[in-house]
Amino acid sequence: MVDQILAVKTDFDFRAFASPGDPLQYLFPEWVDYYRLKYAIAKVLQPQSILEIGVRFGYSARTFLEAAPEAKLLGIDLDSDQFGGCRGAIEWARKIAADFDAEFIIGDTQKMQRLPGGIYDLIHVDGQQDGFGTFHDLRRAVSQGRWVLVDGYFWTADNLLNATDFLAKYRQIIQYAFVIPGYAGELLLRVSDEWLKKAENMSVAPVPASNELVQFYDHGYYLTDCGGYQEFRQTGGSSVSDPRLLSMIALSRLGPAGPVLDLGCGRGEVSYHLARTGSVVTAVDYSSSSIALAESCFESAEIESRNRVTFICGDATQLAVDERFATVIAGDLIEHLAPDEVARLFQVVATHIERNGVFIIHTFPNRWWYQHGYRRRRAAAARVGAFLPAEPRSRYELLMHINEQSPAQLRRQLKLNFRHVHVWVSHAGNAGEQLLARTGLSDWINRPDIYALASNSELDLERAKTLLSMMPLPRSAAQNTSLKIHSCPDATKPKSLFAVSVQVVSAVDRVLSSFQPSPVHLSYHWFNEADGGLVEFNGLRTRIPVPIQPGETRQIDARVLSPPGPGAYRLTVTLVQEDQFWFDEVAPKSAATKVILVED
Repeated sequence: MVDQILAVKTDFDFRAFASPGDPLQYLFPEWVDYYRLKYAIAKVLQPQSILEIGVRFGYSARTFLEAAPEAKLLGIDLDSDQFGGCRGAIEWARKIAADFDAEFIIGDTQKMQRLPGGIYDLIHVDGQQDGFGTFHDLRRAVSQGRWVLVDGYFWTADNLLNATDFLAKYRQIIQYAFVIPGYAGELLLRVSDEWLKKAENMSVAPVPASNELVQFYDHGYYLTDCGGYQEFRQTGGSSVSDPRLLSMIALSRLGPAGPVLDLGCGRGEVSYHLARTGSVVTAVDYSSSSIALAESCFESAEIESRNRVTFICGDATQLAVDERFATVIAGDLIEHLAPDEVARLFQVVATHIERNGVFIIHTFPNRWWYQHGYRRRRAAAARVGAFLPAEPRSRYELLMHINEQSPAQLRRQLKLNFRHVHVWVSHAGNAGEQLLARTGLSDWINRPDIYALASNSELDLERAKTLLSMMPLPRSAAQNTSLKIHSCPDATKPKSLFAVSVQVVSAVDRVLSSFQPSPVHLSYHWFNEADGGLVEFNGLRTRIPVPIQPGETRQIDARVLSPPGPGAYRLTVTLVQEDQFWFDEVAPKSAATKVILVED
């Protein structure tokens, strides 16, 4: 394609129709090759329909029409002196395109949910904008253009970096991209036809209903973007380290004994770990891909665990079940629902929760964080010459987060249905930090995660804090734990990753968890069986997925990496409290061991 474009030979000269009133006419000699390149691109592509964002005097529009005279062109311009524009220039554009099928309108694409018209063969995006404007217009363009041409890719560092950030975030829907250097640089994108077909059916409403987006909740989303996807692909859900998932699982221990309702269950990790530790779970999601992945979590689980979970592929806001639940979880769900759907969801939960039951919510992002906190960070980064993207959200967040929340808004909505509500904000990985703290506006705008607890009975916030925080243990705690290897391979290959099922018995008088500030993890050492020599001391860490209560016995699947060379090795599995101590160093009997043969 690039070779064809560069092979076009032409004496085309835009100056034949340039405006004598253009204040930048001193640059015209430098622009000749610039417009010849645009001419060559249109000559090769031969688009039948063209949309131009940012018309100015119409030089690009007339150039495209000269190269593809059968095309129909729509031009949109702000008719402003901002961003390289020139007030009144659109009238000249109308004049020089009068002999072609061209229309020009005054409008602000930054305020458009969708560009006028349907799918275009070519959309030309003016590059003389700020970074946010470039990102916004590109986002609209790739939903309606088979080819998208970004003008002035190299105009400014801000434009370059944000257009490149767009490429990274939208790479899954772009078949290929060409950068053609020159006067200002041209970025030419070919958009996936599959994506265009999906995007064409999307609503143009400012806030679409969630069911209009169900087609995007596919395996691609759950396995390439949705938080925790990398670990899920490695372990199938048997191991969890994503902070939001761990926090939902931990807070489930706040409610009374009884059945659990997991709304928007996603890949099913939360349901899996709750069922494995004895809870009866109903897992609901309207995505068939979600339910299929969630069911796959249980394929290798004990039959008792599989029998404790029921999957429902349906709309959580219209749940039709007869039972009531002790605990209801909505982890990263409400930002995916329109405002009226959130209201219905809360009513459904209020109807199906026990009087002393607990409703647990996590949502990301905190809208105030993006509106205020992130902007301040971006401005601070710019002052020291660093770069933060104008648009911090991922492609899926921009597409699916149709109702981002603020802490105040979430609290207001919950209070309509529950007597007791507690809302707090946090940074990922430290969910309990602000739970009991006295906070102000600075805290609310500078933390991206929102948590909420709701109930019609008094909430035990001290216990919630305990479940989400792991404080340093006394070394004597090691004396009150014991480990037993439940299942483990007898042989493996060098440098291979495998699972070891470990039974952990705790008589410690505190909850054991993998939360900050002093997380407890399952880990291991490797010793040479022949001479007892140490081969590996710091093994991989496995988080405790469900906090272990005093007196509880818990089975955990630990991830282990085998030594690099063949031989017989002794695996010693133990607990470690980070930056504090290894349990087996204090109490050797707290560890479990097994000899494993490593062979080529």
